[in-house]
Amino acid sequence: MIRFKNTTAEDREIIRSFTLNGDRMNCDFSIGNIIGWRFLYNSQYAIVDDYLVFRFYADGHLAYMSPIAKPKEKADGSFGVEPCDECSVEVIKKLRDDSIAMGHPFLMLGVCDHMRQVFESVLPDMFEIKPNRDHYDYIYLREKLISLSGKHLQSKRNHINKFKSLYPDYEYRPLTKELIPECIRLEEIWREHEEEEKEDDEKSTELSKELRSMTRIFNRWDEIGMTGATIFVEGKMVAFTFGNPINNRTFDICVEKADTTYEGSFTIINQEFAKHIPEQYIYINREEDLGDEGLRRAKLSYKPEFLLEKFSIMDKHPLSGFEEPSKVLAETRQLWKTVFKDDDRFIDLYFSKVVKPEYNVTCQIKGKVAGALQTLPYKMLIHGTEIQTSYVSGVCSDPDMRNEGIGNAIMRQAHMQMYNTGTVIATLIPAEEWLYDWYSRMGYVNRIVCTPPPANIMEMSFEEFDRMQRAKECVILHDANNLEVIKKDIEIAGEQYHPATDPINGMLRIINVKKALEIYAAAHPDVHTKIHVRADKDIPANNAYYTIDHGRVTRTDRPCGCCPKMNISEVADMIFKDEKAEMFLMLN
Repeated sequence: MIRFKNTTAEDREIIRSFTLNGDRMNCDFSIGNIIGWRFLYNSQYAIVDDYLVFRFYADGHLAYMSPIAKPKEKADGSFGVEPCDECSVEVIKKLRDDSIAMGHPFLMLGVCDHMRQVFESVLPDMFEIKPNRDHYDYIYLREKLISLSGKHLQSKRNHINKFKSLYPDYEYRPLTKELIPECIRLEEIWREHEEEEKEDDEKSTELSKELRSMTRIFNRWDEIGMTGATIFVEGKMVAFTFGNPINNRTFDICVEKADTTYEGSFTIINQEFAKHIPEQYIYINREEDLGDEGLRRAKLSYKPEFLLEKFSIMDKHPLSGFEEPSKVLAETRQLWKTVFKDDDRFIDLYFSKVVKPEYNVTCQIKGKVAGALQTLPYKMLIHGTEIQTSYVSGVCSDPDMRNEGIGNAIMRQAHMQMYNTGTVIATLIPAEEWLYDWYSRMGYVNRIVCTPPPANIMEMSFEEFDRMQRAKECVILHDANNLEVIKKDIEIAGEQYHPATDPINGMLRIINVKKALEIYAAAHPDVHTKIHVRADKDIPANNAYYTIDHGRVTRTDRPCGCCPKMNISEVADMIFKDEKAEMFLMLN
């Protein structure tokens, strides 16, 4: 597997050492987008054979960007990329192996035409290649956005002239950190107008994501080296924009907002920023339209020099493991037996009555399961409300492949999978003492105990059992099928069944902070506080500012200097410190 690293503002220079002197014009490779959208895509990077590669999650599916070759110094002292299709193919093969190891068929997004041709010529019949029109980048000549010459842009010149006639004393100012609060105020005005126009929950969600991305960039403005512009009328900001270079010839516009009550405000900020971008930038990338018809018309109205085509590339014939989930499950079963050395009868019970393919998270190396775990779904009853939890079971890796990072990889993958499938809390019971420290580094805390089972469990009906478990304050719930399996497990153990007489420390982790805080807020209606959750490396979507206000929870990326900072473990400690959370009769 490839050792990927989380992308942070501190990695700017490493990333730019590949991009600035290269020929890639994709907006995906702007440092602003890489850092600003990490919360959504959980993006990571690595250097493989002198290529920069990115790995991320798109709608829960692991995906990669096209590899970027390291520019080399030429005889004249300049830098450039020497095309090497064979080298690119070798890196692509390694990315594909990495994807398989992570349990996903290979998917590469944002692939431009040259790399598409490489796939078609060097790797024929292996991949399905589809154009993705919604993600084509709009590329403009900077000089044309300044001059707006020609009859096709007459309407834009009219907007400019109208704005200047209405507001002759308007002022252009560079966007500095001191102006960010004004930008946020203007964004709220723009957002209110958009939400009134759209009245669409999906659109509102997209706008919220954009706000989170924008404010993440604002919070790291100097660190990632952003450049922006503003327009003021009578001391009031009416438009702002910002972006950063993709390469030494192409500048990316990440965000552009304006108060539309000022006629021509969008057009003037567009033109003025183009004027003030350094002349070395020949092209301006105004990014994608994401299939929005209004946005598409607006971008086309500026007459782009060309559309940068992008393609999605996916395995046409995934490895048999993906075509035959039963094969993967069988290999997982064998790995379980090798590592845990359990009785065959228990293993048969576990893999026939408990585990389903969709619960199984694996790492596959060279077509074989090298690591696995299961995320078994349970409900947790807390303060009369049932929430979705997952019990992490059977974490193991091939003894011949220890120290390869397999355990970390499958836990990270499991956390993302649980988040995407609605899990709020994850629980587990470490099998050995040293594992408590390992799990704690992944955000798990000792805030749940595994209590001894009822002495008469074998005689209890499910109705009796259910009344008993629901009488508890905070507990992992078993359904009727779970109870049957538990009884069968005890039966298999026979005389070797020796239930614990004392509680055993289990562990839990917050998977979805907002949903977990909503449960906490409902149980503590008098609480009014704000917290800043940060440093959840596995689920960056959790990193945000939260307000708990008398039973309600709101999430934003807007900075709050007075907010106490919490990591994901501290959030769990806060929520469960006064709870008597317990589980019992868990299979492991």
